[in-house]
Amino acid sequence: MTPVVLTVAGSDSSAGAGMQADVKTACALGCYPLTAVTCVVCEAPGCVEGIVPMQADFVAAQVRLCLRRFPVAAAKCGMLYSPGIVRAVAEALRGTNIPLVVDPVMLATAGEPLMLREALSAYREQLFPLASVVTPNLDELCCLLGCPAPSTPDELAEAAAGLSAQLGCAVLAKGGHLPGHDCTDILVDRHGAELLRSTHPRTEGISTHGTGCTLSAALASGLACGLSLTAATERALRYTAAAIAHSHRFPAVCALNHTPPVQG
Repeated sequence: MTPVVLTVAGSDSSAGAGMQADVKTACALGCYPLTAVTCVVCEAPGCVEGIVPMQADFVAAQVRLCLRRFPVAAAKCGMLYSPGIVRAVAEALRGTNIPLVVDPVMLATAGEPLMLREALSAYREQLFPLASVVTPNLDELCCLLGCPAPSTPDELAEAAAGLSAQLGCAVLAKGGHLPGHDCTDILVDRHGAELLRSTHPRTEGISTHGTGCTLSAALASGLACGLSLTAATERALRYTAAAIAHSHRFPAVCALNHTPPVQG
């Protein structure tokens, strides 16, 4: 039977990130994707023009229906945006005992906020205790730990271990923005022990969008397929690196009219 993976994430109008990236990734890796939409985001690579969140109880209803009607083998949470949505999703997932990947989406690649500041405490109190693995990038590590950004792989490993101690779950620390020509990602278990250190050359000349969504969806897909956390991480990193190297490139289009940002 085809493994089923549930993504709880925002909708990206450019289809490069969010639930659209998750669906494409799950399908490419042999899984059947289900979706619970948390927000509709008016965005394209390099800009976010508006965010409209769903009602928290409606997000939870999507999650519960998917869990009732399908044999969900793993789930991932991406952009949740508000404390109400975080709490509702956590309540819907509590007690399911399925592997859960939490990508703590805080900022768009271009720097725009994708999470209300007050949602962070809900993540800590409600969602992180349910996580099998959390997948922060450097900015998210800094926010969660309250420390300067790591600048070396060893500092990244130390930060990952520190976060796992706080959260009580495994951590995949994404070092794609570490200084240097190589990218290093580090996986530690719930006790902070290093399970994997993956280093590969940086793909130059690519403006990335949605790589964190793709990676966490690939990781959830691997867990849904029955892979160990380390094996699922290795496959997810390979898949994401290949997706970056072979990403679509579209010519820049200048908008004739600028639409003011939508207030959500």
